[in-house]
Amino acid sequence: MITTNRIVLRPVLPSDYLRLYAIESDPATALTWRYRGAMPPIEEYEAALWKQTQQIMVVEGRDTGTVVGYLQLHDLDLRAGHGWVSLYSGPEHRGSGLVMEGGLAFTEWAFNEWPIRWLYAHSFEHNVHSFESGIRRGSAVRLGVLRERMLVDGEFTDVHVIGIERERWFASTVRRRFNTLRERENRSSALFNRDTQEYCPREPDKD
Repeated sequence: MITTNRIVLRPVLPSDYLRLYAIESDPATALTWRYRGAMPPIEEYEAALWKQTQQIMVVEGRDTGTVVGYLQLHDLDLRAGHGWVSLYSGPEHRGSGLVMEGGLAFTEWAFNEWPIRWLYAHSFEHNVHSFESGIRRGSAVRLGVLRERMLVDGEFTDVHVIGIERERWFASTVRRRFNTLRERENRSSALFNRDTQEYCPREPDKD
């Protein structure tokens, strides 16, 4: 589990499945996700969710405890040292940055937990701006573009292939800033009593 001041990234629980189903069923984006709008029946969803998937991590809003989205690590190839990540955001939280923050946490988790060199992701043309900051700062690279790869709302759209390389991620300013903020938050949380909503005094250093 990874915690920041805004989100908690944690492994999925069976009690989350209905929420994940609702996220994937949203008509505004269902056609652009893996089922292309043809969602399996709810009783078949768990098996479909885990197909070719090694891990699912949900992003929980820290203030509300609501699952705002989730990420999948799938199609892992340990011999070649790479895996794919897919990101899903609840409709009411798109544009909030919460799930993208979860994406940073997921990248940190994946490279620390799995012996892989690359994480790959597909991004539709209208979503690729979400990766632009990482591309500009060097933590992600655009590996290619599949021209007119998908048909969405009657129009062809490009699909971008985004890659995050292990050593590049560990050396990036994005990761350094992310972990600095995490450490600062963890220190603050250790002093904050959520029951009384008060900060506890720090114990004096011992000689």
